[in-house]
Amino acid sequence: MLKLKTVFNFELLGMVQKKSLLVTTAIMCVIALLITTIPTFMVWFGGDGSEEESGGDGGAAEEYTLVYENDELRESLSPMLGEETYSSEEELREAVENEEVASGFVVEDYNRYTYITYDSSNFSSEQMSFESQLKTLNENRLFDENGIDSQQVREIMNQPIEQETVYLGKDAGSGTAIAFGVLITMYLLILLYGANVATSVAREKDSRTMELLITSSNPRTLILGKVGAVGLTGILQVAAILLSVVIGFTLNKGNYPDVLLDMLQGTMTMDVVLVYILFSVLGYILYLFIYAALGSLVSKVEDVNSAVTPITFLFVLAYFAATFATNAPDNTIVKVTSFIPFISLFTMPIRYMLTSVPIASLLISSAIMVITVVLFAALSIHIYKFGALNYGNRLRFKDVIKSFKK
Repeated sequence: MLKLKTVFNFELLGMVQKKSLLVTTAIMCVIALLITTIPTFMVWFGGDGSEEESGGDGGAAEEYTLVYENDELRESLSPMLGEETYSSEEELREAVENEEVASGFVVEDYNRYTYITYDSSNFSSEQMSFESQLKTLNENRLFDENGIDSQQVREIMNQPIEQETVYLGKDAGSGTAIAFGVLITMYLLILLYGANVATSVAREKDSRTMELLITSSNPRTLILGKVGAVGLTGILQVAAILLSVVIGFTLNKGNYPDVLLDMLQGTMTMDVVLVYILFSVLGYILYLFIYAALGSLVSKVEDVNSAVTPITFLFVLAYFAATFATNAPDNTIVKVTSFIPFISLFTMPIRYMLTSVPIASLLISSAIMVITVVLFAALSIHIYKFGALNYGNRLRFKDVIKSFKK
């Protein structure tokens, strides 16, 4: 135990003293604080124009650049759409070409117009708003011409439907954004620190440091100390970023929309947080042991990338499965993957947050994850020991498995 503590402290101190790690963590914490402060910035810089944007005086919500084809249209539509800006379509085209205005409308009839703009856009909120208003005005005109009270028709058509939705289980829609946030965080964490531990083991072997370490200690102590130190470093980095998020959220909570606050309070309950912590930590440790084992299989640092390629593909597959789970948490494939330890670190917490999961399924998946972590820890220690003095060709994984069974 004393040797394990010594290895752990040495590796941890070496990790946390890296300037690159400290600078990266500081930058990410600042970014997290800025992101959580966005609602406050929106209130500071955009809060005074709400009434103007909504058209509180009963007029048009937007000011359009307009040209009317004839006097009748000008007289009947200008009180609602706005005054004519240019006297002809040619003047409007010239103004758009000279970038005096971004776009404009030529009203040719009550149900026909031409939209003139310089560049094409896939989405124009201005055009949609104008067309909606012109359509409403044309409908009101037709109602009045046929002796129909347009106001009464509008009241009938706009009768609200009162509805109430009761969720006896969980609301999947409100937790999707949080699920994606955790998913991306874990994805980056495992890739970065997994490659770190694999490179560290390969570097020790390449420089023959491994021979000295094994003579003064044992493979079990070295692997557990290294994986524990690297794993804790990653957890501390994520914890620092999460602390920044919590601080930023607490300071700016009063400026957050009620919808967002309800979503956070409704999804991030204590049991959901605990399930996320359990599977994320176990899955994180599992992948670190796998990366450490793969780093032990090579003799040169340059071979690490090729050695970790298979597990990287598996991890990417797990990421796609988790992405699919955010959209369909009750799908049969998602349910099956929530019991596969290499994937369940993503899919089981997502399922638990977005839908109802039986406690028995949660316990079984947790047990499988724990057993797998223990198994791969033992396998990683054996591979480290098996490849310690092998400096020839790259070890074949099937040979290592055969010796592990013996």
